[in-house]
Amino acid sequence: MKINIYSYCGRKILFFVLLGIMGLNLFGQNYTLVWSDEFDYIGLPDTTKWNYDVGGHGWGNQELQYYTYRRLDNARVEDGKLKIEAKKESYEGKEYTSARMVTKNLGDWLYGKVVVKAKLPKGRGTWPAIWMLPTDWEYGGWPSSGEIDIMEHVGYDEGVVHGTIHTEAYNHSLGTQKGNSVSVPDATSVFHEYSIEWTPSEIYWYVDGNKYFTFSKIENDYKKWPFDERFHLLLNIAVGGSWGGIQGVDNNAFPTTMEVDFVRVYQIATSTAAGEYEHKITNPDNSNIEFYLSPNPFADYLKIGYSGCIDRIDIYNSIGQKIMNAEYTLHDQGNSLLLNFKNLEPGIYFLGFLYQNDLIGIRKAVKLY
Repeated sequence: MKINIYSYCGRKILFFVLLGIMGLNLFGQNYTLVWSDEFDYIGLPDTTKWNYDVGGHGWGNQELQYYTYRRLDNARVEDGKLKIEAKKESYEGKEYTSARMVTKNLGDWLYGKVVVKAKLPKGRGTWPAIWMLPTDWEYGGWPSSGEIDIMEHVGYDEGVVHGTIHTEAYNHSLGTQKGNSVSVPDATSVFHEYSIEWTPSEIYWYVDGNKYFTFSKIENDYKKWPFDERFHLLLNIAVGGSWGGIQGVDNNAFPTTMEVDFVRVYQIATSTAAGEYEHKITNPDNSNIEFYLSPNPFADYLKIGYSGCIDRIDIYNSIGQKIMNAEYTLHDQGNSLLLNFKNLEPGIYFLGFLYQNDLIGIRKAVKLY
């Protein structure tokens, strides 16, 4: 669909309107599977894909378990599933055992889509997580370099799944973490797909393809957005702890297991060539025409002022795809345009201004909510 209006210099402005920014179609058919484990084998998890975090020091959350290393009782593949099992037993001075699987230096990614199909453990005191930590800690230790929680669930609040980020500015120690929760009533009895889509300026959270949270980059400040570095994946069940153990631990719930049907990581070409894409989309050529966006950042409406002739405006999302919502309307105001962005999701967008098919300017616009 396209909407035609006329600029003050008498030429048509063709505003191309493309659908496809919604849900898992954000990247269309451009995804490529770059890493996966389908768990189509038997025994210990594949050592070319998984390693272990080991120990029982509480892990910064007063957790009660000891995470073991290559122990079938706590982490094994059988029946086509990875099974992480938390057990009530004395081990290395702790009263519970479990496993914390990590892909660090075996699977590390910058941007893309991570999908984990899992059935969660049941029982008060359990705290399973599917999450990501930085591989290189470029901005310093936790929380400065960030944390992405794809899925967390606490047993005392069964059927409520949480997606969260932590940064230096936004973290649970300050009570400023950013996240949302969604009801998944059968999370402990049925497999569901827990996923994120991570772009240079947004992270989206999904359960079974249904989005329930978006976190957007608003400014270039690592304290608020450290998510421009490699991260790796972790899968674990904690026992007790500062959140999971708020209502105590039901020892009758053990042993209890998180089962994982598959883990799949996808990326698109722009995920591994962000610099090239950024150059293509954000670098204007040498033009004498001036462009003004007001207000910027904006909420619903964005006014564009310009000093010369343009005959087309293209709008791109943060990863360089031309997008638009079919319900937008434009109003000619001489040398200015008023754009209705009510139906566009929060985030960073680039407006490309063209005249006779030549790109004469690009401006960045930030939608707040």
